[in-house]
Amino acid sequence: MIRKLLMVFLLCTLNAFAVEFHDIQDSLAENFAPREIVLSQPKKLSPLVVAGEVFGFNGFIWAWDRYVIDKDYARTGPKYWKRNIKEGWEWDHNHWAINFYGHPYQGATYYNFARGAGYGFYGSLLFAALGSYTWEMFAETEYPSINDLIATSIGGSVYGEVLYRLSRKLYGVEESSWYQQVGAFGMAHSAYLQRKFFGNRDGITGDTPLEMSIFLGAGSHFGNIYRFGGRNEDDLDQRWDDKHFMYGGEIEYGKPFRKVKRPFDYFTLFTRGEVGPDGTLFQLDVTGKLTNAGVHGRGHWVDFATYLDYSTFYGDFATVGTISIGTGVDYSLLISPSMRFRMYHQIYFILLGTTDMGYDDLIQAVHPEYESDMDNYQYNMGAKYVLGVEFSVGKRFRIKNKTVVDALHTIPGSLPHYGADGWDMLLMNNTSMEYDLVDRFSMGGRLDTYAKIAAYSSEFFEPMSRGVFAYTLYFSYKLF
Repeated sequence: MIRKLLMVFLLCTLNAFAVEFHDIQDSLAENFAPREIVLSQPKKLSPLVVAGEVFGFNGFIWAWDRYVIDKDYARTGPKYWKRNIKEGWEWDHNHWAINFYGHPYQGATYYNFARGAGYGFYGSLLFAALGSYTWEMFAETEYPSINDLIATSIGGSVYGEVLYRLSRKLYGVEESSWYQQVGAFGMAHSAYLQRKFFGNRDGITGDTPLEMSIFLGAGSHFGNIYRFGGRNEDDLDQRWDDKHFMYGGEIEYGKPFRKVKRPFDYFTLFTRGEVGPDGTLFQLDVTGKLTNAGVHGRGHWVDFATYLDYSTFYGDFATVGTISIGTGVDYSLLISPSMRFRMYHQIYFILLGTTDMGYDDLIQAVHPEYESDMDNYQYNMGAKYVLGVEFSVGKRFRIKNKTVVDALHTIPGSLPHYGADGWDMLLMNNTSMEYDLVDRFSMGGRLDTYAKIAAYSSEFFEPMSRGVFAYTLYFSYKLF
């Protein structure tokens, strides 16, 4: 249900953007540097007002859960508050989609109360953490959750800043049409309401370059569902062999070679889903620059930057999420007037990772009473490496390859009841070729590779691996 709601929300957002930017597509594409208009800086709204809004939002959600849908976890009170303060925090294993899509979206609401009140990225993050902390301590009968605090505050700030920026693109001036304002409200409702009630508190607006495209396609999966390391492949392999339908979208906000004056002056968002008889997946990755330094000129650039990244991969093959901070170098060479080469390397420390490798049938062999409900995941810390290569010929033909490697180790004390301590590694690689048939409409093909290894120190789980490939033909439409 959550996945369907996310997809509806994404498609509505893309449609609203298409209407807004249809007429300025050419000017954005030709604009080498963003034109930024600095207005007189309004005074920030009092932090007491913002804190009151955060607490009021928590109170509304709690009252809805308690008195409208009558949830047991909302029957909290002083005895639970005292227990939480005395006994402290733990790891929870609620449904994975609630923890890593639902909680960040709730955090984005806290964040945008502050963002719309004139606070910057880091100040707004503190208000998101305040909202999450007070909810965990006082709004539920469950013990306060460490992972919820991290996902709601940091993940919520990532989502919140992206949604705020896109909302401001629709509602950056008072003359915005009604449908632009509807779209702006839908993406960042708390920031939008701040502007309506208290006026504009953001002193910076302008014509930031933005590229957005959507794509649809179909293809086929093939590979192993899982196998044990040293055993006979024919006996234990299960095959993944089906046709699938693919959908998705991609956003690039800002220019990769420009100076970042504020966090997320440059960010990328990529989302993709695959649906087939043997399994589904949904991927959502957001990466924003926090700071950078570099040089550019004559069509070339070298950029060194720090990044904040929130990536999720949710489906039958694997369920993985990472909140990471890292650094990287991005460089591009204009080989000739019609040929460009770009490569970027990024390495991250994973602040919070999650893995559920989907070995439910193996768990059931040991624990027959076990039933999977997407709550059998470990919490992890580790490292992530990203390598991207892009090559373009003229204005119509592009080749891209992106490799992501996650190396994750279980955090002690975070195991679910049927968990296993150890290492999880996930590799994802996609190679795509795309050709513009006309100005906005393109045709492409891509090959995706998914590989993972689980090396657990448990008597119940031997080392296991999976490998799945997917090839897809697709059509892409550039909204602007």
